[in-house]
Amino acid sequence: MDGASTNASGIPNIEFRASHRPLSVRKPLLIGVIYFFFNSVALPVGLFYTTILSPLFFVWLYRRGQKWLPLIFLACLSPFIIAHALNGIESPFYYARSSLLLWTVSIIVCTFYLALANCRELDRLFEQLIVLNFAAMLIAVLFLFTNFREVFWNDYSDSFEEGSNQVLRLKLLTSEPSEYANLMVPLLVFAILRVIRAPKMRNFIYAAMITFPFLLCQSLGGLAMSLAGIGAASLVSFRHAARKEEMFLIFAVIVILIAGLVIVPNPVSQRISQAIAGEDSSVDSRTVSSFVVAYAVALPKSVLWGAGLGQGKLTDVSDLGLAFQVGTIPNAVAGTFAELGIIGVLIKLIIELYLFFRTRVYTNAFRLAMFVVAFITQLTGSYLMNVQEYVMWFLAFGPFFPQMDFKEKIRVRTRRTGVLRPGVS
Repeated sequence: MDGASTNASGIPNIEFRASHRPLSVRKPLLIGVIYFFFNSVALPVGLFYTTILSPLFFVWLYRRGQKWLPLIFLACLSPFIIAHALNGIESPFYYARSSLLLWTVSIIVCTFYLALANCRELDRLFEQLIVLNFAAMLIAVLFLFTNFREVFWNDYSDSFEEGSNQVLRLKLLTSEPSEYANLMVPLLVFAILRVIRAPKMRNFIYAAMITFPFLLCQSLGGLAMSLAGIGAASLVSFRHAARKEEMFLIFAVIVILIAGLVIVPNPVSQRISQAIAGEDSSVDSRTVSSFVVAYAVALPKSVLWGAGLGQGKLTDVSDLGLAFQVGTIPNAVAGTFAELGIIGVLIKLIIELYLFFRTRVYTNAFRLAMFVVAFITQLTGSYLMNVQEYVMWFLAFGPFFPQMDFKEKIRVRTRRTGVLRPGVS
């Protein structure tokens, strides 16, 4: 990254060396298809094709002038390495492996960012991914009636009381439905916000094509975070949207659909009722219990600096009486606390807030929605090396979808010359 400036709309203009020509949709689409549909197919749990391809991504970045990346990564991690070495590292092997994995995450995220930032038609790329995802969902529905159903669906019937309805959740080729939901969140937010901004039949179709598979995966976390992000963006932009009469109709339809989803008996409303009643163990394990386990992992070494990367899985926490045997924590902030301590958590939050104001996230509906989604995600799930979460962050901080800026550009005719010039409403 060579530099950054801010345009009149408050969106940063980021320049990259050796990337003067914008990328067509085809190259980002290839990366998107691998990331979205096939990233973990036939691989052990926790391993992804994007991780395997990270050396090639690094060469691609290096050839485009991004030679600073290894040094920046090492400079950021070195204080923690020194502190952990002084406090004692239980397993240098796990520490080195986790450090390497974290480095590959930074490579993957920078590659995605560079590819999308230079994509000429990002909205077209999102549309193509929505169409491909909808087609994959239709194929999964066909397999629902075959013996290969478990390839695309997870059956959670055994986790409910006897006599209850069968619960099938769509996951496609990912490891679990919640992972699939996190992949769809940016597409869902994009499609819904575009409908609110421009209520055309074409936009409604794309919104329906991404909403239906999202409901089939029945991810309460993904649904709640998406609604929170869309709601925050809608509240900020309401005074602009309220100028159009059709906006009231759209908001009314959204409210009715959400109310119907919660009130009318269906698998999603059933899970919501269980979460409210405290019967959904996944909610507790991703929130309160995660921080209890994180404290137990960090305490023997250092609450300030944490136990070290990869050391959580070596800590036996079965005596806590929670749904954990070792300190592998399904919560990004809690996981950071366990391995990088309070200092790591504070650095993470300070960087997020700094970039929020530095890149003026609050000036764009999509970016604001993605910031809200990512911020909630890190507190209710995810993990330290989750590429999906970092993708949400760079979509929030990057110069994406300027057409969704809150301050719409209009053309004003000057009194003296009669020349049309750009203005801001």
